[in-house]
Amino acid sequence: MLVTMALSRRFLGLALAAAIGGAEASSLRFYGHALPNGDRVEIPLDDPARPIDVGGDFTLEFWLRVPIGSNPVTRACTVARDEWIWGNIVIDRDVYGEGDHGDFGIALMQGRLAFGVSRGAIGATACGAADLRDGLWHHIAATRDASTGQLRIFIDGLIDGGALGPGGDVSYRDGRPTVWPLDPVLVLGNEKHFGPEGFSGWITEWRISSVVRYTAPFVRPSDRFVADAATVALFRFDEGAGAILGDSSGATGGPSPGMLRFGGMPVGPAWSSESPFPPPETIFSDGFEI
Repeated sequence: MLVTMALSRRFLGLALAAAIGGAEASSLRFYGHALPNGDRVEIPLDDPARPIDVGGDFTLEFWLRVPIGSNPVTRACTVARDEWIWGNIVIDRDVYGEGDHGDFGIALMQGRLAFGVSRGAIGATACGAADLRDGLWHHIAATRDASTGQLRIFIDGLIDGGALGPGGDVSYRDGRPTVWPLDPVLVLGNEKHFGPEGFSGWITEWRISSVVRYTAPFVRPSDRFVADAATVALFRFDEGAGAILGDSSGATGGPSPGMLRFGGMPVGPAWSSESPFPPPETIFSDGFEI
């Protein structure tokens, strides 16, 4: 009887949490399909210009879970320009050709992070050391200093790699002419220009900031990100269903929502209840909690 009552209260509590906006966190599961228009999230950068189009100082941070034995790219990362494009791509803000401002992206190479930034014909890739294919959730942060060109990779608060890239503006230039319809788009979970290698794994809680948030080791976050004046986009992944990834940053200039593009078998990306964050708890007056 007590077990039945506790379970009933748990289900009731979860329903109440969802009703008041405290739904359990979710994530997106990508499957690494090499498709021309599926297994990805697409976020427009231009027409109109959106705050997510960072190009000066910036920090990309998110939570990543990579299955054991997945993401089979065997090419080792080097500091070379655009090296990251040969990996299992996690974030792609590439432009076709050299571009007139610049571009950047994050990928896995031999399971290790590769974070590259280019401006014109000059670029560099920071190569991580830790193989993330362990099936665990990791906090990822990639920072770029526009004045020095310094690139850094942090895994769970520890410095995992770095390189010296180009300085200056690497944003997508507003109104830039291109024959590639996805050039003015940021892609999550796959290669923008339909290359052979996507990313297989889970992503959640993604914050893009217009500052360098970390320059030294820090304590791995235990709570969800907070939107502040430097936050230009914040994706909670709380939708749990549907084809829209909402931006809750409240950034000046409007939100930067993403559109899920489904494809492959199994169909990706798929909404998942997997998350690094515990479910919300409610304590009732009789001492039961959910």
